[in-house]
Amino acid sequence: MKISTLTGSLAFRTTVFLLTVIILAQLLSGMIWYQHASERDKQGLTNTVKSLALSASSTISFFQTLPPEYRHLVLNQLRNMGGTRFFVSLNNHHIDTPPLPNSDRKTLVLNQVEQVLQSELQGSPNISVEFTQRDQLRVFNNELPIDELPLLWAHYSLSFGDLNPPILVMQVEVDENEWFYLAAVLPAPYVNLETNYFDIREWLTLLLSALLLLICTWFVIRKEIQPIRELAKAATLMSSKLKIPKVEERGSQELKAAIRAFNKMNRRIDSHIKDREMLFGAISHDLKTPIACLKLRSEMLDDDTERERFTRLANDLDLMVKGALQCIKETDIHEEIEPIDFNQLIQHIASTATHQPERINIQGTIQSEVAGKPLAIKRCIQNLVDNALKYGERAEIQLFDSAESVNIVIDDHGSGVDAELLEKLFQPYFRASKDQDGSGLGLTISQSIAKAHGGDLSLSHSSTGGLRATLTFPRE
Repeated sequence: MKISTLTGSLAFRTTVFLLTVIILAQLLSGMIWYQHASERDKQGLTNTVKSLALSASSTISFFQTLPPEYRHLVLNQLRNMGGTRFFVSLNNHHIDTPPLPNSDRKTLVLNQVEQVLQSELQGSPNISVEFTQRDQLRVFNNELPIDELPLLWAHYSLSFGDLNPPILVMQVEVDENEWFYLAAVLPAPYVNLETNYFDIREWLTLLLSALLLLICTWFVIRKEIQPIRELAKAATLMSSKLKIPKVEERGSQELKAAIRAFNKMNRRIDSHIKDREMLFGAISHDLKTPIACLKLRSEMLDDDTERERFTRLANDLDLMVKGALQCIKETDIHEEIEPIDFNQLIQHIASTATHQPERINIQGTIQSEVAGKPLAIKRCIQNLVDNALKYGERAEIQLFDSAESVNIVIDDHGSGVDAELLEKLFQPYFRASKDQDGSGLGLTISQSIAKAHGGDLSLSHSSTGGLRATLTFPRE
């Protein structure tokens, strides 16, 4: 199947349209959900941070109430017990903390913690709040890495399973050269500060739901367009067969109505063809006898002038009747469609059209066969070649092949006709030249055959001054 045929099908277009709609709907719903989830998490993070900051301020206030000589003793006891939710130390200077990259969530947390500590602690002390990574965290006066401490001292307050969350460091100057140092991780579900709303599981869920919807839609569309294909097949067969089977009415209501109208049209065409055959059969039978009688009677006239005149009229009448019947016969639809080798067909026409092969010149080839009615197309090309030989010195036949169509150009070397007469040449019984015999139906028959195959026949002036006939047959 060609790519253009696949991309032009109703199923493909509908699938692409639905896929686009599904993607846009998923993105829109995801954006809306993300916005609501972000606002919800932001509010939850604010409340959690307030609670954490209040706990930190309570811890600092508790140590402030202790005598200075007991503070280190209490801290050591807490560390040996496993600590609290904070890692707390009392340092003689401020410890520099390598910060994390700035973000909206980080700024929100730091501002919230500073506000709570400023409002809860007495005396508006110096406060430093920052986030850092665990491997960059330094504690105590000698600024030791946290991993060099005993596991019990910081494992409870600064670890979160296999995760490596950012650590919030709060340093508050309560006296000169005395800084409370508190470090903690944010509680779940805000351990990583920034919440990832779409992980691989959510993406797979969205993909599977879209894929399932597309598959179900594909089967529904295929089932709906099957009657359309049957209708198109029946319409195509109308150009090659006289009897077309009735198309079953199924599918949607609109499709059933279209099939019903097609079946009704098919019955009318069948009736029309039968009536036409009966009419021309009757005409052929009823006119042959009186024409023969007229010819016989004209031969019995004594006056030579009258006999010649009546004989000529009888012959003209006989020629017109035969031409009309031949026109109907040659453009009939009884012939079956089959592959045609144009190269072989034109060579055969050239060999039988004249006993002087040099009068016909064939250029070019057609690579592959084309579906059509062999006898009808032969008659179509034969008429054009006969006209070229009759009204010109010779016939130049050029064959052009493409993926979309087959073009046959036939040039004669005659005197040509006036430009305003070109279209009239296709009219029945119209003849531009009166010095040659003919019925004036050849071009009419050729054009009818070309159009019956979905093609076209056009006339123009050639470069030699004669007439050029361009015949086009589509490949599909």
